[in-house]
Amino acid sequence: MDHERQKLPAPSSSRSFLSRTLTRRDGGSNPSEDTKGPLGLNTLHVPLSGSAIADLIFVHGLRGGSRSTWTKSGDPALYWPKEWLPHDEAFQDVRIHSFGYDSDWDKGSILGIQDFAKALLGSMLDCPIIPRDMRAPLVLVGHSMGGLIIKRAYILAKQKQESVSLADRVQAIFFLATPHRGSDLAPLLSKLLNLSGGARPFVTDLHRNSLATQSINEEFPQYCQDIQLYSFYETLPTSYGVGSSVIVGQDLATLGYANERREYLNANHRKVCKYASQDDPNYRTVRNALASVMNVLRSRLALTKRDFSNDQRRLLDTFLGVSDAPEDDFMSVDSLRMSGSCEWLVDKKSFQQWLHCANSPIYWVSAKPATGKTILSGKIIAHLRELHKHCSFYFFHHGDKGKSNIASFLLSMAWQMALLDKVVLGTLLEIYEKDDHLSKADYRTIWRKLFLEGILKVKFDQTQYWVIDALDECKNELDVVPLLMKVVEVSPVRILLTSRNKFESSRRLGLPKIQVVSEQILEEDSKSDIALYLEANMDELPSVDEKGRQHIVHQILEKSAGCFLWVSLVFQELRNVHTSTDVRKILDEVPSDMNEFFARILDSMSTASYGKTLAKAILTWTLCSTRPLKTYELYDALQLDLKDSTGSVEGSIASCCGHLVYVDAQSQVRMIHLTARDFLLRTSTDSEFAVDEREGHRRLLMTCLQYLSGDDMKGPRRRKLSASNIPKERSSFVSYACDSLFEHITHVSSTDEDVLFTLARFFGSPNVLSWIEYIAKYSDLNRLIQTGKALGKFLQGSSDHTSSSGKDVALLNSWATDLVRLVMKFGKNLAACPYSIFNLIPPFCPPATVLRKQFGTSACTITVSGLRAETRVDCLSTLVNTREQYSSLASSKTQFAIGTFSGKVTLYKQTTCQEVGTLQHEEPVRLLTFGYIANILVSAGSRNIRIWDLASKVQLWKFDAPQQCMSLALTDKEQLLLGALKDHRLKIWDLNTGCLTEDVDWTHDLEGMTKQLYRRPVTAAFSMEADLLAIIYKGQDILLWDLESDSFYDTYSRESGAIANPGRPYGSAGVRCLVFGAGVNANLLASAYGDGELVLFDTSTGLVKERIVAFAHILACSADGSTLASADPSGTIQLFNFETMRLLYRINSVEPGIQALAFSGDGLRLLDIRGSRCRVWDPTALAGQNVGEESRDIVTVPTTLQETSLEPYEDVVLITSVACHNSGEVFFCAKEDGSVYLYEIKSGLQARKLFSHAHGVAIVSLDFEEDSHTLSSIDSSSRIMVHRLTRELQSMVVNEVLFDYRADMAVVQLVCGKGLHRILVCSAISDMLWSISLEECVLIETISYEDRQPYRWARHPSNPDHLILITNNRAHIYDWQTLRRLTGGAGILLEGSILPELSIRSIAPCFNGTVLATTFSDPLRPHSKSKLVLWNTSDFAPESKTAAPVPGYYHLADHIEILIGSTATEPWQTERLIFLHGSNWVCAADSPTANAGQYVRHFFFPADWLSTNVGLIIEVTKKGDIILVKRDEVAVVKRGLLTNEYVEVGRGTPGARRPLFAPRTRKSSTLTVPPSS
Repeated sequence: MDHERQKLPAPSSSRSFLSRTLTRRDGGSNPSEDTKGPLGLNTLHVPLSGSAIADLIFVHGLRGGSRSTWTKSGDPALYWPKEWLPHDEAFQDVRIHSFGYDSDWDKGSILGIQDFAKALLGSMLDCPIIPRDMRAPLVLVGHSMGGLIIKRAYILAKQKQESVSLADRVQAIFFLATPHRGSDLAPLLSKLLNLSGGARPFVTDLHRNSLATQSINEEFPQYCQDIQLYSFYETLPTSYGVGSSVIVGQDLATLGYANERREYLNANHRKVCKYASQDDPNYRTVRNALASVMNVLRSRLALTKRDFSNDQRRLLDTFLGVSDAPEDDFMSVDSLRMSGSCEWLVDKKSFQQWLHCANSPIYWVSAKPATGKTILSGKIIAHLRELHKHCSFYFFHHGDKGKSNIASFLLSMAWQMALLDKVVLGTLLEIYEKDDHLSKADYRTIWRKLFLEGILKVKFDQTQYWVIDALDECKNELDVVPLLMKVVEVSPVRILLTSRNKFESSRRLGLPKIQVVSEQILEEDSKSDIALYLEANMDELPSVDEKGRQHIVHQILEKSAGCFLWVSLVFQELRNVHTSTDVRKILDEVPSDMNEFFARILDSMSTASYGKTLAKAILTWTLCSTRPLKTYELYDALQLDLKDSTGSVEGSIASCCGHLVYVDAQSQVRMIHLTARDFLLRTSTDSEFAVDEREGHRRLLMTCLQYLSGDDMKGPRRRKLSASNIPKERSSFVSYACDSLFEHITHVSSTDEDVLFTLARFFGSPNVLSWIEYIAKYSDLNRLIQTGKALGKFLQGSSDHTSSSGKDVALLNSWATDLVRLVMKFGKNLAACPYSIFNLIPPFCPPATVLRKQFGTSACTITVSGLRAETRVDCLSTLVNTREQYSSLASSKTQFAIGTFSGKVTLYKQTTCQEVGTLQHEEPVRLLTFGYIANILVSAGSRNIRIWDLASKVQLWKFDAPQQCMSLALTDKEQLLLGALKDHRLKIWDLNTGCLTEDVDWTHDLEGMTKQLYRRPVTAAFSMEADLLAIIYKGQDILLWDLESDSFYDTYSRESGAIANPGRPYGSAGVRCLVFGAGVNANLLASAYGDGELVLFDTSTGLVKERIVAFAHILACSADGSTLASADPSGTIQLFNFETMRLLYRINSVEPGIQALAFSGDGLRLLDIRGSRCRVWDPTALAGQNVGEESRDIVTVPTTLQETSLEPYEDVVLITSVACHNSGEVFFCAKEDGSVYLYEIKSGLQARKLFSHAHGVAIVSLDFEEDSHTLSSIDSSSRIMVHRLTRELQSMVVNEVLFDYRADMAVVQLVCGKGLHRILVCSAISDMLWSISLEECVLIETISYEDRQPYRWARHPSNPDHLILITNNRAHIYDWQTLRRLTGGAGILLEGSILPELSIRSIAPCFNGTVLATTFSDPLRPHSKSKLVLWNTSDFAPESKTAAPVPGYYHLADHIEILIGSTATEPWQTERLIFLHGSNWVCAADSPTANAGQYVRHFFFPADWLSTNVGLIIEVTKKGDIILVKRDEVAVVKRGLLTNEYVEVGRGTPGARRPLFAPRTRKSSTLTVPPSS
C-alpha cells in the first residue's frame, strides 16, 4: 500500500480527519496528477536500436502513482525506472514502461482489483510499442497491491484466447511487499474510510483472505509454473499516524512456490520501492535480480537469432525433440544462487587454466552429496556467458528418466550447439533430411550420426564449452566418459563436469593424451557460500536480538560440514519455533550426519496423529515413479491408490512429508535430494516410512493397471459418451499409466499371482487397444517393445505359478511376443494412424497371434482369409533371380543393393523390397558401400571401383584398382573414399575431384624379416570412428594400422590381445573374418577364427574382452554397433549383443552358402545372400537392441533363446496370375508349375485343380470372360489355351477346350471379345485376330510389324464392336470383326504432359465405362513408378483427332501407386476406382469425389505383404473383396471397402470424415473408423 506523500504546504481545513490521519506525520496535501504520474501504460525508455530483448513494466500499489511510487521524496532525478535503468548497461536494450490507475481512497469508487487488472491487460494488448505479433518477453514488477493486479491480469490473459500469446511472453514477475493473502491493516483502513462514505472495493479486496485474494491464489498456481517469481518483503515498521507496524509481513508477502525466489529488503512498506541513490543496498538487491533475469533473456534471444529462420528453428526443435527446456533448467538453478557465491572456483588457478588453455580440456569437479554442485554449475554457465563464450550445458537428474539418460543429454547438447553455430545447424538439418526420427534412436546411434558423423567434423571458429552437472546421476555414467574423451580429442571443446565421484584415470576410459584436471570442493569452499546464504536469510531466524541471530548462524555454519541440504532442513525446522529454548534444543539435537538427520525427520513424522497413510503414499509414489509426477498427476494417482479423496497435493506434502518432498518450478513432485531417496530405500532404514522398492513398484503397477482396466480407457465403441457424444476427457494420470507400465513390470516378483492375474485381465480386455492407441498417438512406440520385453522377463518365473494360472501365463506370453512384432510390422501405420489398432490392424495379423484371436475375427469388421500360416516366420521376403549368382550385399536406411558375378548391381526399396533400378559394373561385384550423407553407392570389383549417383543412376567416377579391394570406407563427410587393396596399399580418393590423394604401404614400417611374413592379405576392415584399419594375413596375428597418423598401431593375438610384436606366427587356426563395432562400440573388434572361436578385442585397452564359439565365416555389425551377426558354413545365422557377445537369436539353416550379411540402416532387419536368393529377415530380437539405455536392463535380461526356421524354397509353388469370376464367390489362380486352380472367396483356399499346361511351364496370364464363361491362359512357352467352365455341385469344372495354340513369338497380350467370338493374340511382331467357335477356330487377320513400339490393346468400354490400341502416345480405333483400323493414319493424339520416354503399360475402363484409366512407364526401367492418366471414353471415337486428360483427375492420379481395378460393392452404388496408395493404403474414388479432389482410404496392407521382386498381383472382385497374392498363398480381404475415411487430395492427411456413400437403411455394415484425435 503506497501512500507516501510529498512535503507540501500545510493542509487546509477542508481536508478530512481521515486524510490527515493517514498522511505522513510531516504533513502534506493531495498531490497533483503530475506528481503521481499519468494513468495508463506509459513508456519510459525505448532502446536506440528500436529492438528490445524484453519489456519491463512497473505497476504501483494502493494510492500510489505511475511515477510517485518509484520516486524518492518527489525528486525527479530519483525516478529510478526512468532515470537510472536506461543508463545501466544491463537495461539499455530493454523497453521500460510504468502503468498508472486511480487507487486513491479519498473518494468513493466502484473499481476493484479485477477492474484494474483488466485495464492493465488491455493496455498491454493495445500498446503500439508492444505489438501482439512480437515475441519479446515481458517482465512485470508490482508494488503492494500492484502485485495482485499483475497476478489477476496474468490469469485473465491465460484464460482468453485473444491474449494467451501475450501471457506466454511473461517470463518473470517481481513482487515488492505484495500482500498475497491480504493485509491485517486493510480492515482498519476500511473502517476509517467508511467514516467518509462511499465504497472502495479495491480496499476490501486487500483484507486478509478476501474473496479476491483467495480467487487469485487458487488460480495463479495453475498458470505460473513456467515463470520465475521473485518476492521481496519488508522488515521495518511503517508509521501511519495512529501507530506503526510491518504492513505486509513475510508470511503474507511470500508465496511458498518452488519457482519463487524470496529475499528481504531492509526497508519499510513505502521504501521498498524508493531509493536515495544507486548505492542503496535495497536498490542493488532489486536491480541485480532484475539484471539477472535480463541476462538470461538476452542469452535466450541470442540463441534464437543466430542467422537462421523460424522454419529452421522449428525443424531443429522437431528433429531433436528439444525446445527451451535447457534454458529453463539454467534459469531455475541460477535463480537460487546467492549473489557473490561460488566465486572461489572462478578465482582458482586451475579453473583459469582450463578456461584459457587447451592443455587440460576436461575439468572434473567432485564433492560430497548436497554440497551445492548444481548451483556451482549454474555459476560457471553464467560466467561463461558473461565472457561471451559458446556454452552448452546439461543437468542430469536421477529421479527423472528424461534427464538421466545419455540420449537426452546428446540431443540437448546438439540442439544448443546448433543455436550457437549456424554451421552446426546446417549439418544437423542435413542429417534431419535423411533421418527425421533420429531422436527416437538409441544413444549409440545418436552419438554416431549427430556427433561422429556430424558435429565433431565441423571446423569451429571459436572454442566450445560444455558444462555437465551431476554426471553421477546419469544412469550409464561410465558410458558417457569415453564419449567426452572423444569429443575433446577431435574437436575444440572444453568440458567442465560435476560429480559425486572422483575421476579415476585407472579406468582407462580415455586416451592417455587427454589430460583431466580433477578438483574437489572442500568444506571451507562450501562454508563460504553457506555463510552468504545464512547472512542473507538471517532475519528469518527466531531470536530476540541481532547478537542472538549471529550466534545461531555461527552454530549452523560450524555444524553444517559444508552440506547445503543440512542447512536448508535446519532452517525449515527453525522457522517453526519462536523461543530461544526451542532454538537451542533443535541445534543440540539435530545430528550433523545426514542419515541420522533423515532418521530424526522420520521419527518426527511417526508421532503425527493423522496423515501417515497419505505421507507413506506420497513418499512411495515419489520414490518409485519412473519420472517426476506433476502435482495434478499425483493427485489423480493418490485417489486411485488410496481409494479415498485427498486435499491439494501441495498442502499434503507441506503438512505430512517432513520437508523430504517438494514441488519444483514445473509443478513436479521430487525428493529433496538423492541422499534422502537412498536413505528411504535402504533396507536397513528402520521406519514405518521406509519404502521397499519392489513393493513400491508393485503398488504403482497395480494402480496403473487399475486405471488402464477402467472406464477411462475403454475403446471408442465401449467408452461412455457424454451428452455431446464426445468421449469425456481422460484423467491426467493417463500419460503416466500408459508410459510407465513396462518399467514397473520389470521390478515386481514373477511369482506374484495377483500381479499375474491383474496383468492378464488388462491384456485380455479391449482396453489394451486403447492403451496401444495412446502410446502410438502421444508417446513412443518403443514403449510397446519395452513392455513386451518386460512381460517376457516377468514370465521367466511362470513355472512357479499354479496350474490354474496357466491360461493367464499363455496369454501374457503371447502378448510379450506380439507387442514386439506389432511394432516391427505395423509401426509406421500405428504412428501415422493410431486408431488403426482397433479395426484395421488385427485382421492382418497372423491367425495364431493374440491380436488376431482377440480382436481380428469380429463379424462386422474386416476379415482376412486364405493364409495358412499359423505362426509368424521372421523371413520378411525372399528375392529370387535364377539367372544370376549373387556376390555382394549392402544396405542403407532406404535401399539395399545386391551385386552379382555378372557385374550387375540391383537396387531395392528397403520397405517393400521392390526393385528400383539397376547399375552395370561390368565385372564381378566384390564390394558395395552406401553413402550415408551423400546419395551415392560405391561398387568394387577386381579391377575397378565405381561411384554411382543413386538419384540419376549415373556413374560419377571410375577408379582403377591394380589389385582387388578388400574393404571400402567413406570419410570426411563422404568426400573421401578409402580402399584397402591386396597389394598392402591404402588408397584414398577425393570424390570432389576424382583424384588419388594418398597411396600408402602399411607394411613400410615393418622390419625385413617381419615383412616377409606378410605376403598377401586375406581381408581387411575399416573403423573410421576409431581411425583404424585391421588387416588379416594368412597364419599371422591381426595387424592394426592407425589411419590418423599413417603408422603401425599394434598387432593382436587371439590369446592376449595387443602384443606390439608384428610378425609373430602362431600355430592355431587363422582369422577367417573380422568386423569393427560402431558408435560407442567403435573400439571393439570381433574376429572369427578357423577353429570356430569368435574373439572380441577392446582396442582402447588392447585386451581380449570376450570369447565364444560360433564357427563364423561371415560377420556383420549393425549401424549403431549394438548387434553382431554371424553366419556359419552350414547357413545358420546367429545374432549377438556386440558388447557382451550374448546370443540373442538364431536363424536355423535354410541352405548353405551364405555369401554376405548386411543390416538395414535402422538395424531392424538383416539380409543375407546365398546363390540366387536374397532373404530379408526381421527378427524380433533386433527390435529391443535400440530402445534406449534407460531400458537396457529390460532388454538385456537373459531369456530363452529365440529361434526360427524356414521351409525350403523348393517346396513352394508360386502363384503367377489371378482372374476373378463375375459372381464374386470364386476366383482362379495360375501357378508356376503350369496348373490352374479354383479358389473360394469365403476361405481364400484352393477348392480344386481345373487344368494344367505342360508340367513345369509357368502360366504368365489368366483372364475370365463372363459372357462365354471361359478361362483363357498363356504360359511362358507362348501356348494359349481357352477352356469353357460349367458349374457342378456348387463348384466348377472344365467342360471343354475351345482353343489351344502355340505362337512363334512370346505372347505379350491376349484380348478376348465379348462372348469370346473373337480373340486377339498380340506379340512383338504381329497381332492375330481369331474367330472362336465350337466347330473350329479360324485366323481372320494378321497385322505384322518390323520394329514395334510398346503398345496396349483394350476393348472399347462403350462400343462392343470396337478395339482401342495405344502406342507411341497415340490411340487408334479398330473393328473387332475384321481388325480394320477405323481412325485415320495419324490416329488420335494423346495430349497432356506425357513424357516422350514413357510408353503405355495398361488400359482399364472405370466409372461405368465413362473413363479410361491408362498407365505409362519407362520401358527401360520396368520397376519405375507408373504415371496414371484418365481420359473421357467419348474422346476415343473413329472420328476423333485428339484426346485430352480429364483435368479433374490430375491430382488424384498423383496418389495412385498401383491401379487395382474398379467395382461397386452394392448395386445402388456408382462404380469406384480402386487403387493402392504409395502409403500402402487401399483407396477408392468415384467420379464426383475424384473431380472434387478427394478420395477415400479404406485399409492398409502390411508392408511385408507387398514385398516382392516380381510383379505385385492384386485384384478386386465385383463384390468389393480384395485379392492379394503372397507367393504361393492368397489373402482375401472381405469388407475392407466398407471402412471409409475421407482424404483431401494434396494433403495426405484425413479430412473431415463422413461416409462416402449414403448408407442403406436395410442394414448398417459400414465400419466407422475411430477418430484419430
